[in-house]
Amino acid sequence: MTAPVPEYLSPLRWRWMLLTTRHRAVRFVYWPAQHPAGHRDLRVFDREGYDVGRLVWRVCDACRNGSINKISIDPDHHRQGLGRRMILRALADGPDYTWRTTHQSPMARQFFPALEQETGIALGEYPGVCAHLAASPPPRASRPQRPLRPVLKHRV
Repeated sequence: MTAPVPEYLSPLRWRWMLLTTRHRAVRFVYWPAQHPAGHRDLRVFDREGYDVGRLVWRVCDACRNGSINKISIDPDHHRQGLGRRMILRALADGPDYTWRTTHQSPMARQFFPALEQETGIALGEYPGVCAHLAASPPPRASRPQRPLRPVLKHRV
């Protein structure tokens, strides 16, 4: 069975990504935000091309705040450093920013404090978003914009 092609990728581009990274156990593909305060999405795919992890975050440059909205990793891929690598990639978008997340699951209540200790960056409980992130995205032009293309990330 063949892995499904991720959204906004052509089958040819996806096949190229899989072939050029076939020696890696996992590959990271980044979907950039559609507008400055939009969601950024980083996904992890295994050697066969199946989606095994995802991180969604937002950054407000005006308030110097970052928000980790969702992190999930397939249980078969836990304890391999994937979550840590994804979070470090997100934190690079807002160095010296205030970062927030939810500590909803029992695993998150262990993961985020350990990451705080390692990085020295506080990942406090999520009190809500700033006014900039809460605002709706800017109105689109009369012609619908094509979504930004996902990018294969080699250094995550």
